[in-house]
Parts: sequence; structure tokens; C-alpha cells
Amino acid sequence: MRAQKAAFLQMIKSIGRDGMLLCACLLPILCGILFKGGVPLLEEMLCGYFNKKVVLVPYYRLIDIGYSLLAPAMFCFVSAMVVLEERDEGLASYSAITPLGKKGYLLSRLGIPAVCATVLTGLLLLPFSVSRLQMGTIAGLTVSGGGFGLVYALLIIRFSENRLEGMAAAKLASLTMLPAFCPFFIRGGAEYFLWLFPAWWGGAAVARNQPLLGAAGVLCGLAWIWGLGKKRDKAGGSFSSL
Repeated sequence: MRAQKAAFLQMIKSIGRDGMLLCACLLPILCGILFKGGVPLLEEMLCGYFNKKVVLVPYYRLIDIGYSLLAPAMFCFVSAMVVLEERDEGLASYSAITPLGKKGYLLSRLGIPAVCATVLTGLLLLPFSVSRLQMGTIAGLTVSGGGFGLVYALLIIRFSENRLEGMAAAKLASLTMLPAFCPFFIRGGAEYFLWLFPAWWGGAAVARNQPLLGAAGVLCGLAWIWGLGKKRDKAGGSFSSL
């Protein structure tokens, strides 16, 4: 475990030297401050303008769901960018033949960051939730968001060969966030298709007030991880060539 810890700390140092990645890590905190302070103020202004009691309040939970996905997405995006850079420079293949090994490398670059992203998501939701979510709901969003973040990172790595392509892949992969909002608007048979997306389970946990549904998002994410890794190995791609 020492090798994985050392590799993870080395990645942290690399992020600290990269302004773009550092800003990406700070973005969830800045957005949390903006949401917490700006959304209620905007609500007050809109209520005064339209002479209504509430305007945005019914959508506060949607804002919190989006925020619960933003944090793990940004943290895992940074990890994916580090992996792509190291793969482009040949450092990933070198690390795989050291005592760290391929599994240790993936754990330090994806596994540990995903766990950290999960914990940080919960810590950020506590002060920055605009709808004042209950602890159980926050826990459901946290674990579901962690699963989504890891899948998000793997999608970027799966369909990119360098950081430039990774930026484009990140924009496309971000579309997998959208199912998180669907439980508020879509019911019936269409939901069976949405079950395939890890983000949907976090939204369902909030919409139906069933925090345990967030745990199903982790299981869904694990299925995605297995599928992406399996397909990449067969293709002789980055996971197998580390």
C-alpha cells in the first residue's frame, strides 16, 4: 500500500503544478459558495419581480443533485487528465512494470481519487446544499456520485489518447449526468432504460426520498467499470498496455 500512497501523493504534486487541473479541483468549492449564496438571493429577487411566494424553491433539489455530480466529476476528471498525460509520455507503462504494478497504478490514479471524491462530495453537500437535504439523502447522493465520477473518468480514458482528446471526451461523457434529473419528470417504462446510468440512481434517491437507491448507483457504476475495462483489454488499449 505504500507504493500506491506514494504514487497518489506524486499525482497530487503534479496537479498542484498544473493551473488548469488545480482550478478544476477548486471549481466545486467555488460553485458551492455561489449556489449557497446566489440561489436564495436570486429566488428573493424573482419572487419580488413576479410577485409570487416561490419561484425557484421547487427546483432546489435539482440544483443539489447537479452539485452532487459536479464535485466527483471534476475530481475524477483531473485524475483522468493525469492518466492521459502520463500515458502520452510513456510514464504509465513504466509505472506498470515497477513494484507499483498495473493494478497499483490504477488504484492510485483512479481508485483512491474516486474514494476521495466521494468523501469530499458529502462534505461539500453538508454546507452547500440549498434544499437542506437530510443526512440519509446526502449519503445516497454521495455514494451514487462517487460511482458516477469513476465511470466518468473511465469514459474519458477509454475514448481518448491524449489530454486534448480527453477534453473533448469529457464534454461528451458529461451527458451521462442528465439521467440524474429524469426521475422528477419521467415515469413508467422509460425508467427501465435509465436504470443503466449510475447518475439516475442518485436522482431517484432524492425524488423518491429513498436514500438506499444511491447504493444501487454504485453497483451500476461497478458494472460500467467492468464493461469498460473488459472492452479496453480486448482492444489492447490503455488498461492492458499499462
